[in-house]
Amino acid sequence: MEADDPDDEELLYLVGTTDKELFDAGMDIKQRRWEVPRAVMRKLGYISFVAAGVGTPKILERARSTFASIYRKQDIAIGGHIGVFMYRDIFARIGVPMGYGRVGFNPFEFVELTPIQVRIIQTEPDQMEIYLDQFFDVADVQYGTEELSKPFATMELVTRFISLSRLHLHSASAVLTGGYDHRGAVQAALLATELALKAAAAAQGLSEHEIRDRFGHNHSDAADFVGVRWPSFDLARVKRVVAQQPPYVLNRYSATQPDRQEVGHLVMGTQYIVSEVVRLMSNRDFRSYSTPLMIRRYPA
Repeated sequence: MEADDPDDEELLYLVGTTDKELFDAGMDIKQRRWEVPRAVMRKLGYISFVAAGVGTPKILERARSTFASIYRKQDIAIGGHIGVFMYRDIFARIGVPMGYGRVGFNPFEFVELTPIQVRIIQTEPDQMEIYLDQFFDVADVQYGTEELSKPFATMELVTRFISLSRLHLHSASAVLTGGYDHRGAVQAALLATELALKAAAAAQGLSEHEIRDRFGHNHSDAADFVGVRWPSFDLARVKRVVAQQPPYVLNRYSATQPDRQEVGHLVMGTQYIVSEVVRLMSNRDFRSYSTPLMIRRYPA
């Protein structure tokens, strides 16, 4: 810390008052995450400074950390997307971290498990691998849907379908991790699967009318179409996941619904399918950043 930099209490007051000023001016929390630390730097007399990477001032990093300490992780996650990880038979919310430049982080800091649960899970290699698979998938959905490559980013049907897929996936995760009746996540997960696969079909030039007539609610047929045209698409794994899903229309009117663990696997499987489609149409692949490179274990 430089001699003229504020101590922790002074910095907390400065960040807090600056945050309130920008809130009162109508700035939402996603913008304030970026702007509050910058405004604090200006108040401290910093005119120009490195914002990310090598050379970032320590006081800027402290200001960002202080801002983050005021809010919960899900309050300030980019895009607000959340995911879910089923540990045994409980549902833990995943929130993807904000990154500045090339950074390292511990994925277990971004899941709402208790400290004891985190300690236990780190003695269970199979559960660790399942969690990391889910973390990477959620990260790809969050970032990739906002960073579609050309020409997909300019195709209205593609962007609409993939955005709706993410919306329904978010809803399924919110239901599971919000303490509601877990069965409410089933239809949202099925819709997210369908819309993701149809987004990939739209990326190959099919119109909305052609997609509806050709696939209806048949997720397996849609997956086959995508797999033939995209060699990098893990068709075999996607079809194994789809085969475990209840039929969309029949499920909608059925009094019999999947049990708690079945719903957990359904939503995590959907997270995988949506992320697999997103990876086709974006440059996002968080798994490729892992050191050492991790092999996917889930879904099997």
